[in-house]
Amino acid sequence: MKKQAAVLLILMLAGLTGLVNAQVTGPKIIANVPFEFIANGKTMPAGECIITVQGDGITTLRFRSGNENLIAVPHASQSPDASEKTILVFHRYGDRYFLASISVQGNTRGYEFPVHKLESELRVQNATEKDVTLLASLH
Repeated sequence: MKKQAAVLLILMLAGLTGLVNAQVTGPKIIANVPFEFIANGKTMPAGECIITVQGDGITTLRFRSGNENLIAVPHASQSPDASEKTILVFHRYGDRYFLASISVQGNTRGYEFPVHKLESELRVQNATEKDVTLLASLH
């Protein structure tokens, strides 16, 4: 009886390992971001930013910029037409930038990020908001 339970446990763990490794990796987005920005509550440095799209039911974005890494779970967005370019949109308040959304060339689905607490505070203070759009490449 104990051997059967042990065999069953081993088979279940092997199956879970397969599920974890079955995660689907999508496009890699590369953008040169000339300013420090906040994404998913974390400050990311200026420079080359590599965003890897991964998903197996829930899409996650893996960011790498300089020595900083970040994993974010964005909100999916949908538009009627496919995006013509891959772009990152930031909300700018003075010298602070917040990643707001990503659109991927050839897709009708994009990614939006929740408003960060600091961004909400700036809005309450009536700070001037300006959208900044950066082109990115798709690999």
